[in-house]
Amino acid sequence: MEPRAEAGPLAFQRSLADCCRSTADWRRRKAEEYDRDARNLRTAAALDDLADHVLSLPPADRRLRELARLTGLGDDFLPDQRVLYELGRFRFHHPEAGFDPFLDTLVGLAEADRGESGRFGGRLPEGDDPWG
Repeated sequence: MEPRAEAGPLAFQRSLADCCRSTADWRRRKAEEYDRDARNLRTAAALDDLADHVLSLPPADRRLRELARLTGLGDDFLPDQRVLYELGRFRFHHPEAGFDPFLDTLVGLAEADRGESGRFGGRLPEGDDPWG
C-alpha cells in the first residue's frame, strides 16, 4: 500500500510560514519603536502575505524542497544568517518585490549559508579540510 499524499501544506511549509509571521510581528514592534515607520509596517504586511503564499504552494514546489534540504532540521525551518537577514527585509527597500523571485533569492542565500557552514577560514584544498 502506498502512503497517502498529504492534503495540505507540509510541516516544513508551516514552519517557514510561522517564521515569516514571527518576523512580521518583530517588524511591527520595530515600527512602534521608530514612530510607525512605514517601511517596517510594509514589511510586516508583506511577510504575512508571504506566509500565506508559502502555504498555498504545492508541497512539491522546487524552492520548498531546496529550502527544506538547506535550512531544514526535520520539519523545522532553521535558516542561517543570510536567509534570516533577507527575510526580515522583504519589501523594506523594494516594495515591488514578488513572492516567487524572493523565494528563489532565499534558496540562493541558503546555498551560500550552507557553503560557509563551519568554514570560517574559507574553503580549503581537497584533503586539507579537517572537518570535510
